[in-house]
Amino acid sequence: MVSNKFNIKKNKLIMKNFVVTMTPMRISFIGGGSDLKDFYRVNNSGGAVISTTINKYVYIILNKYHDKSHCLLKYSKSELVKNINEIRHPLISACLKKADLWGLDINSVADIPAGTGLGSSSSFTVGLINALQYYKNKPISKKTLANKACEIEIDVLKFPVGKQDQFAATYGGLNIIKFKPKENTSIEKITNEKAINDLKENLIIINTGIKNNNKIILQEQQKNIRKRKEFFEHLRFMKNSVFDFKSALLKSDINICGEILHENWIKKMELAKGITNKKINKIYEEALYCGALGGKILGAGGRGYLMLICPKKEQKKILKRFNKLEFLNFEFDKFGSRRLIRV
Repeated sequence: MVSNKFNIKKNKLIMKNFVVTMTPMRISFIGGGSDLKDFYRVNNSGGAVISTTINKYVYIILNKYHDKSHCLLKYSKSELVKNINEIRHPLISACLKKADLWGLDINSVADIPAGTGLGSSSSFTVGLINALQYYKNKPISKKTLANKACEIEIDVLKFPVGKQDQFAATYGGLNIIKFKPKENTSIEKITNEKAINDLKENLIIINTGIKNNNKIILQEQQKNIRKRKEFFEHLRFMKNSVFDFKSALLKSDINICGEILHENWIKKMELAKGITNKKINKIYEEALYCGALGGKILGAGGRGYLMLICPKKEQKKILKRFNKLEFLNFEFDKFGSRRLIRV
């Protein structure tokens, strides 16, 4: 039987053969877009978002591959590669380069498919970095893990994304994440159980069934923010609304939370073409008619899940009206990315 560990003389680390990490996806309420560098580096008070992680996860299963000259990669596709430049998945390629590891069997399994607005790409990045460090038997702080994920996605791969998803996936829970102009990021945890439970009980998440690539939306939004003008003011309004939402939430004033979410959705739709469309608008307008107080498309927009704040007593109307659509069954997650198995 092959020994379950082997020595790397270069860094004197004891590797294990098999590790598993589990990283949550997130839903973001207010402030998305203010986590982009083009905004928070210029805005005097930086950016801020309020979001929570949910019990939908990306699992990374990492094992030593029997042929140390190759890597076997299994995600929505499969790759067997003998050189890092052959890897088609940019996040895996960048993470392996950064970790300086090879000869691995990497499997990714997710509760929800990509492209639904739940931040699964960043959950994947965070989970993979965490797994690679775990494989090397190295500890990693939450702050370092989130920053490394941001570095990979934003600085190395030049994805037109912000920093909220990486920090949300790493830390877990309901948080205000603040992005300072000089690149400091801080986490303000919201731990009021009554407020958290009230929020959860008054949320509905509907799968619109729309699937498309939102890269164009993200790129246009980035360009518009650089123009400043009304786009910048919209983001400033949305960033400031984070603290109004928190205040209402701590008072368990779901009506005000819904109004704030609605106001911010109106602003968000102006940031780029394609954030909404006729189908999304129709679902949203009918949901408001049925008793929802406010809502938004999760993620960059144009696809995926529509989140609604709706009083519990009105939810049956929405469930009945949209009975042909899928409703997401979820709970809040408190813990963020964690290491499950190392053998």
